[in-house]
Amino acid sequence: MKVRGLVSAVAVAVVAAAGAAQNPTALPPPLPNPADKFGSPPGSADYLGPSFTQPFEPKSMFPQNLPQPRELPPPEIPSVLPPGEGADGGLLPPRPPPRLWAGTVEAGLNGANGNTDVFNFRSGWNARRKTETNLFTTDFVYMYAKQDGEVRQQAALLNARDEILFPGHPWSIFFATQVEYDQLRDYKFRAGQYFGAGYKVIDDRNALLRLRAGAGATREFAGPGDDRWVAEGVFGYDVRYRFDERNAIVSVLDYYPRIDDWGQFRVRARAAYEVVIDPKTGTVLRLGVQDRYDSNPGTSKRNDVNYFMTFGMNF
Repeated sequence: MKVRGLVSAVAVAVVAAAGAAQNPTALPPPLPNPADKFGSPPGSADYLGPSFTQPFEPKSMFPQNLPQPRELPPPEIPSVLPPGEGADGGLLPPRPPPRLWAGTVEAGLNGANGNTDVFNFRSGWNARRKTETNLFTTDFVYMYAKQDGEVRQQAALLNARDEILFPGHPWSIFFATQVEYDQLRDYKFRAGQYFGAGYKVIDDRNALLRLRAGAGATREFAGPGDDRWVAEGVFGYDVRYRFDERNAIVSVLDYYPRIDDWGQFRVRARAAYEVVIDPKTGTVLRLGVQDRYDSNPGTSKRNDVNYFMTFGMNF
């Protein structure tokens, strides 16, 4: 049996060698492609690549007209990340909300005792609250002077103005109130109500210029007049300029002409130079001048000019 099997193997080898000698370039037939028999599934041509029977050529292997990839829209990135979703993963505390209120409380006094007894006192405050659609400003000053036992001055002035802002536009609408007290004038109290339009020329960190114009009415109480409301116009400006972090100038002016007689008018103006003494505590020194002018003051003088130096605290 072993001899017979060996003879059969030798015979097969001889026959194969004889066939190879007759056709030395013959190759075994290619393997069948399952896709030729069963068909290609949808999208398989792009996913599985070329078939086995495709010629091996540059044009067939690297086609020129390839489909362009579909462009995806850019991802939407929120302008403000919710708490806990920042780059730090919410480990740092959130930023504090923007400060709405800012202002100064100030006071100053001087005096003498001896051959002349003099006592002068001045105090006041100013405040400002600003949002995207509203600007509220108010200021108050009280002045008292006494010399040799006689009161030389006792007056107070309160201003308040509320403005409606229009984001992206320089125009605004304002409503203003002014209350004035003066013990030495013919009247004791004067109150006024006004409305009008404002215009922002510039308002940034270092410079401010706002203009306004409008109309209203004023009334004097406890005076020699008939205590009636008188129509007035109002024109004014607010100016502030910072030279650096510690030095600035401020000026406010309001002009009130009578509607029925423009020859009669009032002016309320003040200007000051501010020096921040200590930025940490907000201590500020203010040197300034304030003028109250009336074209028809009655038995009083037309001009009341006050020079002052006060210390204040910013908030």
